[in-house]
Amino acid sequence: MPRKVIFDTDPGIDDALALLLLAVSPEIELLGITVTHGNTSQEKCLRNALSLVELAGISHIEVARGAEEPLVKELSVAEETHGDGGLGYASLPPSNKAISKVAAHDFIIEQVEKYPGEVTILAVGPMTNVALALLKRPQLAQKIDSIISMGGAIHYPGNATPQAEYNVFCDPEAFDIVLRSGIDFTLVPLDVTYKCIFTKEHLNRIDRARRDIKEFITESTRFYMEFHVKHQSIEGCAINDPLAAALLLDPNLVKSEDYFVRVDLMAPTSKAKTIADYYGALKEPANAHVAMQVDVERFMDLFIERMNRFQ
Repeated sequence: MPRKVIFDTDPGIDDALALLLLAVSPEIELLGITVTHGNTSQEKCLRNALSLVELAGISHIEVARGAEEPLVKELSVAEETHGDGGLGYASLPPSNKAISKVAAHDFIIEQVEKYPGEVTILAVGPMTNVALALLKRPQLAQKIDSIISMGGAIHYPGNATPQAEYNVFCDPEAFDIVLRSGIDFTLVPLDVTYKCIFTKEHLNRIDRARRDIKEFITESTRFYMEFHVKHQSIEGCAINDPLAAALLLDPNLVKSEDYFVRVDLMAPTSKAKTIADYYGALKEPANAHVAMQVDVERFMDLFIERMNRFQ
């Protein structure tokens, strides 16, 4: 039976690639897409999501408008990483698809209560929508099957500050609320995603996909690759969010460790840092499965094979 998934996202180049992966995978029953701020403004992220579901051939899937800003901190965007429109050099036609009449956090509540114990939330942006759902309906935590989140950095340097990963940096208070909720939580941090570098050689292996799919992947990642080489001296680009999505298809892609994890909300030099208690010094029970190793080749093979399914 396909796994019921809500995709909480801020498209975003790698978010878009994750959505393509979900769309072409029969193991997934995509209940809806909830859109937040993050890689660009919520308005642009929403526009991208609407166009992407049409590109992916899943225009029947509901797309819900979510949070426009974080719970506490000022809004951040990453257009230097993802481009002015959020999708690099890629250009998609405007969509005529209607936006869901239900706000994103209420959509999450409705779907979880409709399918108690069955819904996984794949969260690959700031956690604002999920936190708002939990703040409105605290008992929802007992009804969510699990959350898989692309976020955080354990040993790896941050990509928003020297210590903070971008998704957590955008709304650290929201991320902390979700971590404290008791929901079965898998964290996919930069420690593993930055081992998954998508190169031109990988792109060339996407050779059977529909022309518009291949063109989108080419033009979006071309911008992403330019950013990575200029600012991080990386040849290629880290496709963070598709790795998190791929765990829905093959959880054995990563090796995880169970840690007690918190978000630093106070210290000015480490605000939004995800802190894992490796040695159990705090004597707190683990609250997250943290991916610490990844089979890069197996993941890349899976991603490329799925992209070639778009015919």
